[in-house]
Amino acid sequence: MKTKGKLLYLAGTLAALLFLWGPSVGPAAAKPFITIHNIIDLTGAYAPIAIPSEKGGKDYLAWIADQGGLDVDLDGKGDVEVKYAWAEFGNVDARFMSAYKRFRMGKPKPTIIEMWSSPNQEMMKPILERDKIVCYGIGFSDPQLYPPAWNYMDCWSYGESAAGAIEYFIDNLWPQKGQGRKAKVAHLTWDTAYGRAAIEPTKRHGKKTGKYEVVVERFCTLMPTDPEIMGFLSDFEKRGVDIIWSNSIVQTPAVIMKGIQKLGLTGKIFLMANLWAPADQLLEIVGPKSAEGYMCPQPVFVPAAEPQAPGVKFAKMLNDKYRKEPAMPNIQYMRGVRMKANILESVRRALVGIMKRDKVDLAKACQRITGKDVKELGIQTLAGYNAHDTTTKFQSAPAGKDDRRLANHDRLIGIKNGKVTVLSPWYRVPRLVPDDMIKKGFFKDETIQIHYAPVK
Repeated sequence: MKTKGKLLYLAGTLAALLFLWGPSVGPAAAKPFITIHNIIDLTGAYAPIAIPSEKGGKDYLAWIADQGGLDVDLDGKGDVEVKYAWAEFGNVDARFMSAYKRFRMGKPKPTIIEMWSSPNQEMMKPILERDKIVCYGIGFSDPQLYPPAWNYMDCWSYGESAAGAIEYFIDNLWPQKGQGRKAKVAHLTWDTAYGRAAIEPTKRHGKKTGKYEVVVERFCTLMPTDPEIMGFLSDFEKRGVDIIWSNSIVQTPAVIMKGIQKLGLTGKIFLMANLWAPADQLLEIVGPKSAEGYMCPQPVFVPAAEPQAPGVKFAKMLNDKYRKEPAMPNIQYMRGVRMKANILESVRRALVGIMKRDKVDLAKACQRITGKDVKELGIQTLAGYNAHDTTTKFQSAPAGKDDRRLANHDRLIGIKNGKVTVLSPWYRVPRLVPDDMIKKGFFKDETIQIHYAPVK
């Protein structure tokens, strides 16, 4: 009897507390929620770029939570809880597929998944189309774009970025510009699908523009040694190479820049690498002497060069509030903020579209949302969205119904006088659609411009 009395007392107390707390507790009072997913490799060769990107992304999600959730109606108040499911795959295909299957079979079914590998994203292309799940890809290989499917890429293709950077450099920064000489370009990169991704597009672009020629391709190990790179550079010097492009991550260009400096080739052979080899990280690795002259295109504002840019201030606020790391925000942190902002803006727009289309409230929209909704009502409409000013207001991708890029603008960033420096205005990258895609009827609503196009 005493036990029964205690139970009745506890039940009564709980009921009283529930009454006093009112509608703020219990399942009926819970906010509607959406879930976003990520399959990322935070270990191995890609860790130096993935880790700071994810720090920026997670700090942005923490900020969204502090606002009360995703602000769907843009009234300044959070409306929807954001749940985040992620898996680490260490660049191992089997782990990647295991994570994807686990997400696909779980509840709620994924609508959009962030993915971190060009080869895996290519492999997933028919599967994602079958499962009606949007890929937000951090690998930018051309096969994902042609023909268009459910693979969306955080940026332009690797080939478009390389072609734009090389052409801009030749026209504006090359010491031999205006002398009527065609530049000689070498690819020194990884022997992987990712490493090779810029070779064919730049060859095609060089022939069409007549401004440069790809004269040699060489492939190095994932973590190259000084003697390995020095051999390649000596050969390039004999061949009269002017520009090297590397589609790798920051460790490889760091070794190349050290070799250029040791061989006395600074100012004679110029190294350019893609966005995954950011100038701020390279400067930190090799120091100002070896880093001098290095260049890389980037689609975000750069904390080391422009601390007063609104997007940089926003990222700094996030780091100061949630992390307090002296080295943050860097370029990759900025990328991570932009990535998560793009994903949530796609979901937000999809929810608004569902409510209008189906004439339902927000809670019902959160229950009904599908990958098809995120694709057609959300991510396909992001042209012009600058993700809290982390990127340019000129952003105009996707540029048409068949475009699967979420960025088509770059700026050339480099090391000048020992400092990270902005070397160019924002420019739209060349659009390198293969001729056979045009013949098949794709991309009819786009203006196909093969040259970079600066904007004021």
